[in-house]
Amino acid sequence: MLEEEEAVAVARDEQRRGPALFVTSRTLSIIGDMAAVTALSVYVYETFGSATLVSGIFVVRVLPRLLGPLAGALADRYDLRTLLVVCDVAACALFACVAVFLPSYWTLLALLLVAESVATVSLPAARTWLARRVDADRRGRINGVLTASVSIGFGVGAGIGGLSASALGPRLALLLNALTFAASAVLVWAAGSVPAPRSQGERPEPLLSSALAGTHLIVVDRRLAALALGLVGIGLASSIDRPAVVALTQQDLPGDGGAYGLLLALISVGVLVASLAIGRVPWLGPTWNVFVVSIALQMAAHFLLGLAPSLVIAATTALMMGVGNGLESVAATTLLQNTAPATQVGTVMAAVISATFVADAVGSLIGGFLVDTIGARPVFAVAAFIMACCGAFAWNVHRRSTRLVAAPGEELR
Repeated sequence: MLEEEEAVAVARDEQRRGPALFVTSRTLSIIGDMAAVTALSVYVYETFGSATLVSGIFVVRVLPRLLGPLAGALADRYDLRTLLVVCDVAACALFACVAVFLPSYWTLLALLLVAESVATVSLPAARTWLARRVDADRRGRINGVLTASVSIGFGVGAGIGGLSASALGPRLALLLNALTFAASAVLVWAAGSVPAPRSQGERPEPLLSSALAGTHLIVVDRRLAALALGLVGIGLASSIDRPAVVALTQQDLPGDGGAYGLLLALISVGVLVASLAIGRVPWLGPTWNVFVVSIALQMAAHFLLGLAPSLVIAATTALMMGVGNGLESVAATTLLQNTAPATQVGTVMAAVISATFVADAVGSLIGGFLVDTIGARPVFAVAAFIMACCGAFAWNVHRRSTRLVAAPGEELR
């Protein structure tokens, strides 16, 4: 009896320690990634004096994401501890090579392309890790902590990269960044094994077939489609607004660059607060109701920002945007993990993540064109309309799925 109680205590301790180690490792990985990119941007501009060459770094970051479903298929077939450790070690080695040799611009882009290909694999693998390792009733809270950690990691990483590149020089800065990936690999390994959900002796589908099947599943399953549309569509609308926020603070609101920075900071604060609150407040869980409300909250905030007559009101709407975005991100991610088949979580997550990267790039281009054509304030109404369409589809799917609970013979497709 005593041995059984000790075994239960050990199992509970592993359930707590594993996710904590994993979230810490992902935070370090994000910090390292952002610090490296920031340090490289500073290095390229100081060395070559060209903003166009700096933009090449960000183009290279997006390209591998187009193959996200293939990367997600890898997450569905391998032990995630091994896969993530390999990714972290590879990133460590790549950035260490850049630090030691400081290669020419085109060689640097080639190495960065490989590093971003590694990141394309590790990102959906991280989301799949949570789906396999954490019980469904705890995923919302852990996803919230991970989302908050990623938000912090982006800011801290960018700050470390910029400051270390200026104070230590590019070599030491990049070596320091490489160490964060090494530390991340150690923590992931300590978090424990996370094998693929396959029966013993079962052979996985060919990689391309698995990637296509997972992507097709998003199209034919209305629940997955609604969740994907929420994440991708809201990301598109928000990126359309990005140039409009810059123009609004420069032309209509007092504070210029300081006002723009304040709005971005308040959005980040809202994301952080919402991410940490979800799953901890009894009525605030990763549910369809919260997902739909989060879209409505963002829609209202973006529309009101376009009407904001003062910086105080603009700041309030920015905080509202962040809260809505944090709730949406955690709720949609958790619902995706809970809705997708266990053997295709990685592919589904990767397809959605890749689409959000593309939507972000496309939306920024559309937003810049619209601001130049119709002005900043009307662009917020355009973004709000896109969000309204996403929310209406999600609500319709949610309402239909609720209605079909009483008719279990029907399928929601």
